[in-house]
Amino acid sequence: MKKGIHPEYHEINVTMTDGKTVKMYSSVKKDLVLSTDNLNHSAWTGQRSNAGEKGRRTAEFKKKFAGFGF
Repeated sequence: MKKGIHPEYHEINVTMTDGKTVKMYSSVKKDLVLSTDNLNHSAWTGQRSNAGEKGRRTAEFKKKFAGFGF
């Protein structure tokens, strides 16, 4: 690898949604708090939190932007 072109890595704490903290290395210099991870994301849990909302969300969008002719 070429020297001097890669970012420096620092040890950070990543806080999961259940409160568990994991140490990782990152070029970001601050600790991270996740709002989505494998404990609550539908890709891992198999549950769809927005099922049945499509019609409601479309109606809200049309109401909000009715003046634009959508």
